[in-house]
Amino acid sequence: MATEGMSDLERRLGRPIAAPVAAIPAVFERNPMRWRDLASQAIPEREWRIKHWLTPGATLFPGLGGIGKTLVAQTIATALVLGRRYLDDIPKPLKVLFWACEDDHDELWRRQLDICNYFGCTFEDIADNLIMEPRIGLENTLFYAEYGAPKWTRLYGELQAQVNDYGADVTFLDNIGQTFGGKENERHHVTAFMNGMAGLGAGRPHSLIALAHPAKQSGSEYSGSTAWENSVRMRWYMGMKLPDQPLDESEEGPEDDPNVRYISKRKTNYTIKDYCKLTYRNGVFVPDGDIARPVAQRYTFGNANEAADDVVLKAIDRFALNQIRTTEGKTSPDYLPRKIIDMKLAQGHSKRDLIDAMNRLRIAGRIAEGVIGKYPNRTPKTGLIRVIQSAQT
Repeated sequence: MATEGMSDLERRLGRPIAAPVAAIPAVFERNPMRWRDLASQAIPEREWRIKHWLTPGATLFPGLGGIGKTLVAQTIATALVLGRRYLDDIPKPLKVLFWACEDDHDELWRRQLDICNYFGCTFEDIADNLIMEPRIGLENTLFYAEYGAPKWTRLYGELQAQVNDYGADVTFLDNIGQTFGGKENERHHVTAFMNGMAGLGAGRPHSLIALAHPAKQSGSEYSGSTAWENSVRMRWYMGMKLPDQPLDESEEGPEDDPNVRYISKRKTNYTIKDYCKLTYRNGVFVPDGDIARPVAQRYTFGNANEAADDVVLKAIDRFALNQIRTTEGKTSPDYLPRKIIDMKLAQGHSKRDLIDAMNRLRIAGRIAEGVIGKYPNRTPKTGLIRVIQSAQT
Protein backbone atom coordinates (compact mmCIF):
# COMPACT_ATOMS: atom_id res chain seq x y z
CA MET A 1 0.00 0.00 0.00
CA ALA A 2 1.40 3.41 -0.95
CA THR A 3 2.13 5.53 2.08
CA GLU A 4 3.19 8.73 0.34
CA GLY A 5 1.33 11.71 1.74
CA MET A 6 -0.02 9.73 4.70
CA SER A 7 0.29 10.98 8.28
CA ASP A 8 2.22 9.07 10.97
CA LEU A 9 -1.07 7.87 12.45
CA GLU A 10 -2.29 6.64 9.04
CA ARG A 11 0.99 4.76 8.53
CA ARG A 12 0.63 3.09 11.94
CA LEU A 13 -2.96 2.10 11.12
CA GLY A 14 -1.96 0.92 7.63
CA ARG A 15 -4.85 2.78 6.00
CA PRO A 16 -6.15 6.32 5.47
CA ILE A 17 -8.08 7.91 8.30
CA ALA A 18 -11.79 8.37 7.77
CA ALA A 19 -12.90 11.93 7.24
CA PRO A 20 -14.21 13.48 10.47
CA VAL A 21 -17.96 13.39 10.86
CA ALA A 22 -19.39 16.90 10.83
CA ALA A 23 -20.44 18.20 14.24
CA ILE A 24 -23.67 19.60 12.73
CA PRO A 25 -25.27 17.51 9.94
CA ALA A 26 -25.86 19.23 6.61
CA VAL A 27 -29.10 17.27 6.11
CA PHE A 28 -31.53 16.60 8.93
CA GLU A 29 -32.87 13.05 9.05
CA ARG A 30 -36.11 11.91 10.60
CA ASN A 31 -35.87 8.64 12.44
CA PRO A 32 -38.89 8.12 14.70
CA MET A 33 -39.46 5.03 16.82
CA ARG A 34 -40.99 2.28 14.66
CA TRP A 35 -43.33 0.79 17.21
CA ARG A 36 -44.98 -1.80 14.91
CA ASP A 37 -41.62 -3.24 13.93
CA LEU A 38 -40.45 -3.27 17.54
CA ALA A 39 -43.58 -5.04 18.81
CA SER A 40 -42.39 -8.38 17.42
CA GLN A 41 -38.75 -8.02 18.51
CA ALA A 42 -37.01 -8.91 21.77
CA ILE A 43 -35.90 -5.90 23.82
CA PRO A 44 -32.07 -5.86 23.96
CA GLU A 45 -30.47 -6.12 27.37
CA ARG A 46 -28.72 -3.04 28.71
CA GLU A 47 -25.00 -3.14 27.94
CA TRP A 48 -22.62 -2.69 30.87
CA ARG A 49 -18.94 -1.92 30.32
CA ILE A 50 -18.45 -2.06 34.12
CA LYS A 51 -21.38 -3.71 35.89
CA HIS A 52 -23.55 -1.09 37.60
CA TRP A 53 -20.93 1.62 36.91
CA LEU A 54 -20.47 2.25 33.20
CA THR A 55 -22.78 2.03 30.19
CA PRO A 56 -22.55 3.48 26.67
CA GLY A 57 -23.06 7.25 26.82
CA ALA A 58 -21.31 10.02 28.72
CA THR A 59 -20.07 9.76 32.32
CA LEU A 60 -18.72 12.73 34.28
CA PHE A 61 -15.87 11.96 36.71
CA PRO A 62 -14.99 14.97 38.91
CA GLY A 63 -12.68 15.22 41.91
CA LEU A 64 -10.22 17.61 43.50
CA GLY A 65 -6.98 18.30 41.66
CA GLY A 66 -4.07 16.11 42.73
CA ILE A 67 -6.30 13.52 44.40
CA GLY A 68 -5.42 10.74 41.95
CA LYS A 69 -8.27 10.79 39.41
CA THR A 70 -5.97 10.25 36.44
CA LEU A 71 -4.26 7.30 38.15
CA VAL A 72 -7.65 5.72 38.90
CA ALA A 73 -8.86 6.47 35.37
CA GLN A 74 -5.75 4.85 33.88
CA THR A 75 -6.27 1.83 36.13
CA ILE A 76 -9.92 1.56 35.04
CA ALA A 77 -8.82 1.86 31.41
CA THR A 78 -6.38 -1.01 31.87
CA ALA A 79 -9.03 -3.16 33.59
CA LEU A 80 -11.40 -2.53 30.66
CA VAL A 81 -8.75 -3.59 28.16
CA LEU A 82 -7.97 -6.76 30.11
CA GLY A 83 -11.57 -7.55 31.04
CA ARG A 84 -10.47 -7.69 34.68
CA ARG A 85 -12.64 -6.71 37.65
CA TYR A 86 -12.17 -3.20 39.04
CA LEU A 87 -14.95 -1.35 40.89
CA ASP A 88 -17.16 -4.22 39.70
CA ASP A 89 -17.24 -6.96 37.05
CA ILE A 90 -16.17 -6.11 33.49
CA PRO A 91 -18.04 -8.51 31.18
CA LYS A 92 -15.52 -8.54 28.31
CA PRO A 93 -12.25 -6.93 27.17
CA LEU A 94 -12.70 -3.63 25.33
CA LYS A 95 -10.67 -1.18 23.29
CA VAL A 96 -9.89 2.11 25.04
CA LEU A 97 -8.72 5.52 23.81
CA PHE A 98 -7.26 7.83 26.49
CA TRP A 99 -6.44 11.50 25.87
CA ALA A 100 -4.19 12.52 28.77
CA CYS A 101 -4.06 16.31 28.42
CA GLU A 102 -2.13 16.96 31.65
CA ASP A 103 0.49 14.17 31.67
CA ASP A 104 3.64 13.59 29.67
CA HIS A 105 4.87 10.41 28.01
CA ASP A 106 7.22 9.29 30.79
CA GLU A 107 4.71 9.86 33.61
CA LEU A 108 2.12 7.71 31.84
CA TRP A 109 4.81 5.09 31.24
CA ARG A 110 5.87 4.96 34.91
CA ARG A 111 2.27 4.86 36.09
CA GLN A 112 1.35 2.11 33.64
CA LEU A 113 4.17 -0.13 34.88
CA ASP A 114 2.71 -0.08 38.41
CA ILE A 115 -0.76 -0.72 37.05
CA CYS A 116 0.42 -3.67 34.95
CA ASN A 117 2.25 -5.10 37.97
CA TYR A 118 -1.00 -4.86 39.94
CA PHE A 119 -2.98 -6.73 37.30
CA GLY A 120 -0.14 -9.20 36.64
CA CYS A 121 0.09 -8.31 32.95
CA THR A 122 2.73 -6.96 30.57
CA PHE A 123 2.79 -4.04 28.14
CA GLU A 124 2.36 -6.61 25.37
CA ASP A 125 -1.00 -7.62 26.86
CA ILE A 126 -2.36 -4.07 26.48
CA ALA A 127 -0.42 -2.84 23.45
CA ASP A 128 -3.16 -3.27 20.83
CA ASN A 129 -6.17 -2.13 22.84
CA LEU A 130 -5.04 0.70 25.14
CA ILE A 131 -4.31 3.75 23.01
CA MET A 132 -2.97 6.58 25.20
CA GLU A 133 -2.08 10.00 23.87
CA PRO A 134 0.02 12.25 26.14
CA ARG A 135 -1.17 15.71 25.14
CA ILE A 136 0.40 18.00 27.73
CA GLY A 137 1.57 21.23 26.09
CA LEU A 138 -0.70 20.75 23.06
CA GLU A 139 -3.83 22.63 22.03
CA ASN A 140 -6.68 20.53 23.43
CA THR A 141 -9.76 22.72 22.95
CA LEU A 142 -12.60 20.79 21.32
CA PHE A 143 -15.38 23.33 21.87
CA TYR A 144 -15.59 27.12 22.24
CA ALA A 145 -18.04 30.00 22.00
CA GLU A 146 -17.89 32.63 19.27
CA TYR A 147 -20.02 35.69 20.00
CA GLY A 148 -22.01 33.49 22.39
CA ALA A 149 -22.67 30.75 19.82
CA PRO A 150 -21.24 27.26 20.53
CA LYS A 151 -18.64 26.07 18.03
CA TRP A 152 -16.57 22.92 17.53
CA THR A 153 -12.88 23.09 16.70
CA ARG A 154 -11.15 21.00 14.06
CA LEU A 155 -9.64 18.95 16.91
CA TYR A 156 -13.11 17.59 17.68
CA GLY A 157 -13.10 16.04 14.21
CA GLU A 158 -9.70 14.47 14.95
CA LEU A 159 -10.96 13.01 18.24
CA GLN A 160 -14.05 11.63 16.52
CA ALA A 161 -11.91 10.16 13.73
CA GLN A 162 -9.59 8.50 16.27
CA VAL A 163 -12.53 7.00 18.19
CA ASN A 164 -13.83 5.40 15.00
CA ASP A 165 -10.52 4.55 13.30
CA TYR A 166 -9.28 2.76 16.41
CA GLY A 167 -12.73 1.28 17.06
CA ALA A 168 -12.63 2.52 20.66
CA ASP A 169 -15.41 1.22 22.91
CA VAL A 170 -14.51 3.64 25.72
CA THR A 171 -12.81 7.04 25.54
CA PHE A 172 -11.30 8.88 28.50
CA LEU A 173 -10.98 12.65 28.27
CA ASP A 174 -8.65 14.13 30.88
CA ASN A 175 -10.00 16.70 31.36
CA ILE A 176 -12.89 19.14 30.74
CA GLY A 177 -10.79 22.11 31.83
CA GLN A 178 -8.48 21.42 28.87
CA THR A 179 -11.08 20.53 26.25
CA PHE A 180 -14.14 22.69 26.98
CA GLY A 181 -13.69 26.35 25.98
CA GLY A 182 -17.31 27.43 26.36
CA LYS A 183 -18.97 29.00 29.40
CA GLU A 184 -19.31 26.37 32.10
CA ASN A 185 -22.35 28.14 33.58
CA GLU A 186 -24.13 28.41 30.23
CA ARG A 187 -26.62 25.55 30.07
CA HIS A 188 -26.75 25.39 26.27
CA HIS A 189 -22.95 25.37 25.91
CA VAL A 190 -22.61 22.54 28.43
CA THR A 191 -25.45 20.48 26.96
CA ALA A 192 -24.16 20.89 23.40
CA PHE A 193 -20.64 19.87 24.43
CA MET A 194 -21.74 16.75 26.34
CA ASN A 195 -24.14 15.79 23.55
CA GLY A 196 -21.25 15.94 21.09
CA MET A 197 -19.12 13.85 23.43
CA ALA A 198 -21.88 11.25 23.71
CA GLY A 199 -22.03 11.07 19.90
CA LEU A 200 -18.35 10.31 19.31
CA GLY A 201 -19.13 6.69 18.40
CA ALA A 202 -20.98 7.75 15.22
CA GLY A 203 -24.04 5.59 15.81
CA ARG A 204 -22.45 2.64 17.61
CA PRO A 205 -22.32 1.99 21.37
CA HIS A 206 -19.54 4.10 22.87
CA SER A 207 -18.72 5.23 26.41
CA LEU A 208 -17.14 8.60 27.21
CA ILE A 209 -15.60 9.28 30.64
CA ALA A 210 -14.79 12.97 31.10
CA LEU A 211 -12.63 13.91 34.09
CA ALA A 212 -13.33 17.26 35.76
CA HIS A 213 -12.66 19.41 38.83
CA PRO A 214 -15.15 20.81 41.35
CA ALA A 215 -15.69 24.51 42.09
CA LYS A 216 -13.74 26.28 44.85
CA GLN A 217 -16.53 26.38 47.42
CA SER A 218 -16.56 23.70 50.11
CA GLY A 219 -18.80 20.74 49.30
CA SER A 220 -18.79 21.34 45.55
CA GLU A 221 -18.63 18.19 43.42
CA TYR A 222 -18.40 19.81 39.97
CA SER A 223 -18.03 23.29 38.59
CA GLY A 224 -20.59 25.23 36.59
CA SER A 225 -24.16 24.67 35.45
CA THR A 226 -26.31 21.78 36.67
CA ALA A 227 -26.40 20.82 32.99
CA TRP A 228 -23.08 19.03 33.56
CA GLU A 229 -24.93 16.49 35.68
CA ASN A 230 -28.22 16.57 33.79
CA SER A 231 -26.60 15.82 30.41
CA VAL A 232 -24.77 12.63 31.45
CA ARG A 233 -26.02 9.12 32.24
CA MET A 234 -23.67 8.72 35.20
CA ARG A 235 -21.72 11.03 37.46
CA TRP A 236 -18.98 9.72 39.69
CA TYR A 237 -17.08 11.64 42.36
CA MET A 238 -13.70 10.94 43.94
CA GLY A 239 -12.76 12.33 47.34
CA MET A 240 -10.95 11.76 50.61
CA LYS A 241 -14.24 10.86 52.31
CA LEU A 242 -17.71 9.86 51.24
CA PRO A 243 -19.92 12.68 49.96
CA ASP A 244 -22.86 13.63 52.22
CA GLN A 245 -20.88 12.42 55.22
CA PRO A 246 -18.82 15.45 56.31
CA LEU A 247 -17.65 15.66 59.89
CA ASP A 248 -19.69 18.01 62.03
CA GLU A 249 -17.40 20.95 62.76
CA SER A 250 -18.52 20.85 66.40
CA GLU A 251 -17.42 17.23 66.72
CA GLU A 252 -13.97 15.76 66.75
CA GLY A 253 -13.32 13.03 64.24
CA PRO A 254 -10.59 10.94 62.62
CA GLU A 255 -8.18 12.66 60.27
CA ASP A 256 -8.35 11.73 56.60
CA ASP A 257 -6.11 8.80 55.72
CA PRO A 258 -3.81 10.14 52.96
CA ASN A 259 -3.78 6.71 51.32
CA VAL A 260 -7.57 6.31 51.13
CA ARG A 261 -9.97 7.59 48.48
CA TYR A 262 -13.67 7.00 47.85
CA ILE A 263 -15.15 6.83 44.37
CA SER A 264 -18.93 7.24 44.48
CA LYS A 265 -21.77 7.06 41.99
CA ARG A 266 -23.55 10.36 42.60
CA LYS A 267 -25.95 10.22 39.66
CA THR A 268 -27.09 7.02 38.03
CA ASN A 269 -29.98 6.48 35.62
CA TYR A 270 -29.93 2.70 35.57
CA THR A 271 -28.82 1.37 38.94
CA ILE A 272 -28.38 2.22 42.63
CA LYS A 273 -25.93 4.76 44.03
CA ASP A 274 -22.82 2.88 45.13
CA TYR A 275 -19.36 3.69 46.37
CA CYS A 276 -16.03 1.93 46.51
CA LYS A 277 -13.21 2.53 48.97
CA LEU A 278 -9.74 2.63 47.38
CA THR A 279 -6.41 2.31 49.19
CA TYR A 280 -3.08 3.35 47.66
CA ARG A 281 -0.64 0.42 47.46
CA ASN A 282 2.49 0.09 45.32
CA GLY A 283 1.56 2.91 42.99
CA VAL A 284 -2.10 1.89 42.45
CA PHE A 285 -5.41 2.63 44.19
CA VAL A 286 -6.69 -0.83 45.10
CA PRO A 287 -10.41 -1.47 45.78
CA ASP A 288 -11.17 -2.33 49.41
CA GLY A 289 -11.07 -6.09 49.81
CA ASP A 290 -9.10 -6.32 46.54
CA ILE A 291 -10.70 -7.41 43.29
CA ALA A 292 -11.28 -11.00 44.39
CA ARG A 293 -14.38 -9.99 46.40
CA PRO A 294 -17.35 -7.69 45.63
CA VAL A 295 -16.52 -4.09 46.38
CA ALA A 296 -19.54 -2.05 45.28
CA GLN A 297 -21.64 -1.14 48.31
CA ARG A 298 -25.10 0.40 48.47
CA TYR A 299 -25.07 4.14 48.94
CA THR A 300 -28.70 5.21 49.06
CA PHE A 301 -29.58 7.32 52.09
CA GLY A 302 -31.64 4.52 53.66
CA ASN A 303 -28.92 1.96 53.17
CA ALA A 304 -26.26 4.38 54.43
CA ASN A 305 -28.29 4.71 57.66
CA GLU A 306 -28.65 0.95 57.93
CA ALA A 307 -24.90 0.53 57.46
CA ALA A 308 -24.16 3.06 60.23
CA ASP A 309 -26.70 1.35 62.54
CA ASP A 310 -25.00 -1.98 61.89
CA VAL A 311 -21.57 -0.52 62.74
CA VAL A 312 -22.88 0.84 66.06
CA LEU A 313 -24.65 -2.40 67.02
CA LYS A 314 -21.63 -4.56 66.25
CA ALA A 315 -19.37 -2.20 68.18
CA ILE A 316 -21.69 -2.29 71.21
CA ASP A 317 -21.70 -6.10 71.11
CA ARG A 318 -17.91 -6.15 70.94
CA PHE A 319 -17.49 -3.67 73.79
CA ALA A 320 -20.02 -5.48 75.99
CA LEU A 321 -18.38 -8.84 75.33
CA ASN A 322 -15.08 -7.42 76.55
CA GLN A 323 -16.75 -5.56 79.45
CA ILE A 324 -15.75 -2.19 77.99
CA ARG A 325 -18.12 0.51 79.24
CA THR A 326 -19.74 2.88 76.72
CA THR A 327 -22.25 5.65 77.29
CA GLU A 328 -24.34 8.29 75.53
CA GLY A 329 -22.79 11.09 77.60
CA LYS A 330 -20.88 13.48 75.32
CA THR A 331 -18.47 14.60 78.04
CA SER A 332 -17.69 11.05 79.21
CA PRO A 333 -14.41 9.39 78.17
CA ASP A 334 -16.63 6.36 77.42
CA TYR A 335 -18.78 8.23 74.86
CA LEU A 336 -19.78 5.54 72.34
CA PRO A 337 -19.13 7.35 69.00
CA ARG A 338 -15.70 8.52 70.18
CA LYS A 339 -14.81 5.01 71.36
CA ILE A 340 -15.86 3.48 68.05
CA ILE A 341 -13.57 5.88 66.19
CA ASP A 342 -10.66 5.43 68.65
CA MET A 343 -10.90 1.63 68.29
CA LYS A 344 -10.88 1.88 64.44
CA LEU A 345 -14.36 0.35 64.15
CA ALA A 346 -16.07 3.18 62.22
CA GLN A 347 -15.67 1.57 58.75
CA GLY A 348 -15.49 4.97 57.03
CA HIS A 349 -18.43 6.54 58.87
CA SER A 350 -18.02 10.00 60.38
CA LYS A 351 -18.67 10.83 64.01
CA ARG A 352 -21.88 12.58 62.96
CA ASP A 353 -23.08 9.35 61.31
CA LEU A 354 -22.35 7.36 64.47
CA ILE A 355 -24.14 9.88 66.70
CA ASP A 356 -27.20 9.81 64.44
CA ALA A 357 -27.16 6.01 64.41
CA MET A 358 -26.85 5.82 68.20
CA ASN A 359 -29.80 8.18 68.60
CA ARG A 360 -31.93 6.23 66.10
CA LEU A 361 -31.22 2.96 67.86
CA ARG A 362 -31.94 4.45 71.28
CA ILE A 363 -35.31 5.87 70.17
CA ALA A 364 -36.20 2.56 68.50
CA GLY A 365 -35.41 0.72 71.75
CA ARG A 366 -32.69 -1.36 70.12
CA ILE A 367 -29.98 -0.26 72.57
CA ALA A 368 -30.21 0.58 76.26
CA GLU A 369 -28.17 0.84 79.47
CA GLY A 370 -27.49 -2.61 80.91
CA VAL A 371 -25.06 -4.72 82.92
CA ILE A 372 -21.94 -5.70 81.01
CA GLY A 373 -19.93 -7.20 83.90
CA LYS A 374 -18.61 -6.49 87.37
CA TYR A 375 -15.98 -4.23 88.85
CA PRO A 376 -13.21 -5.78 91.02
CA ASN A 377 -15.34 -5.00 94.12
CA ARG A 378 -18.12 -7.12 92.50
CA THR A 379 -20.51 -4.22 91.97
CA PRO A 380 -22.29 -4.27 88.61
CA LYS A 381 -20.60 -2.50 85.67
CA THR A 382 -23.13 -0.89 83.36
CA GLY A 383 -22.88 0.30 79.78
CA LEU A 384 -24.74 0.34 76.51
CA ILE A 385 -25.98 -3.04 75.29
CA ARG A 386 -28.04 -4.31 72.40
CA VAL A 387 -31.69 -5.03 73.27
CA ILE A 388 -32.78 -8.40 71.92
CA GLN A 389 -36.21 -7.87 70.44
CA SER A 390 -38.56 -10.82 70.57
CA ALA A 391 -40.71 -11.71 67.58
CA GLN A 392 -44.24 -10.29 67.67
CA THR A 393 -47.10 -12.75 67.50
